Amino acid sequence: MIKPPRSVLFVCQLNSIRSPMAEALARKLYGEKTYSDSCGVYAGDLDDFMVTVLSEQGMDMSGHEAQSMAQLQDSNFDHVIAFTDAAFEAVSAVFEDSDAQLSLWPMPDPTQGSLDVRAMLDNYRSVRDMIKARMIREFGPPATH
Repeated sequence: MIKPPRSVLFVCQLNSIRSPMAEALARKLYGEKTYSDSCGVYAGDLDDFMVTVLSEQGMDMSGHEAQSMAQLQDSNFDHVIAFTDAAFEAVSAVFEDSDAQLSLWPMPDPTQGSLDVRAMLDNYRSVRDMIKARMIREFGPPATH
């Protein structure tokens, strides 16, 4: 049976969209079984669309404060997941001497494409749903509370 890691770090270029989405999803899906955190290669800003599409599924990330990998230097994780090639390169360098499993889960940037608000929200929802599906495939079904 597939089991979620005890601790997981999600990393993207900025800690604004994909990585905080994944952090919130892991908390919702796996509860206290898995400690989850997120960061960016660089700290970004709070993204209102990210907050909106997570709130649609009962997750509140309105208080999310973006952080960079440099702020997590002394942290240990069982699994570190990057969402872009550049983030994976940074993760590989920072965690090269650790026992953490390093993975690349390529996810599209939901800010690319149409500037129409409805289309952008649909892009964000799509990325949220892709991260959720990948998480369930890799870590197993959600925890029962």
